Amino acid sequence: MKKLASVAVIPLFAGFLWAQSDQVTKTETTTTKTTYNGTLMDAGCLSKHTEHKETTSSTAPGQTSTTTKTETTNEVTECPVTTTTTTFALQTPEGKVVRFDDPSNTKIVEVVKSKKEWNELINDRKPLKVRIVGTPSGDVVVMESIR
Repeated sequence: MKKLASVAVIPLFAGFLWAQSDQVTKTETTTTKTTYNGTLMDAGCLSKHTEHKETTSSTAPGQTSTTTKTETTNEVTECPVTTTTTTFALQTPEGKVVRFDDPSNTKIVEVVKSKKEWNELINDRKPLKVRIVGTPSGDVVVMESIR
């Protein structure tokens, strides 16, 4: 009786295994595109952080005190785009500076060279207002389009 039960159970389990469908793992990566508006700048001449540190100490009878003051400021200097600019950044109206990756910098150089009205603004050293659509990637943006 045990042999008959085991002989009947084996094909039953084989049928269950055969009937299972293939399981496929599907991975989708979604990227968030962001639109940036602002002034195109030469990233090569930006000075980003200036730090001032001041330490004072005083000794009074029975007391010793030390005061340390650290001040960090974000300072963005005027860095207009020139005809020789190869690395770019975008300063938003809020004052935030967005940098671009190398392939994006190459695309921007090509676009700047091809647009006559942009070349006139660059030669007159006037601000170049642009709208960039891109994807943030770490501390840089991968540009998709520029207008």
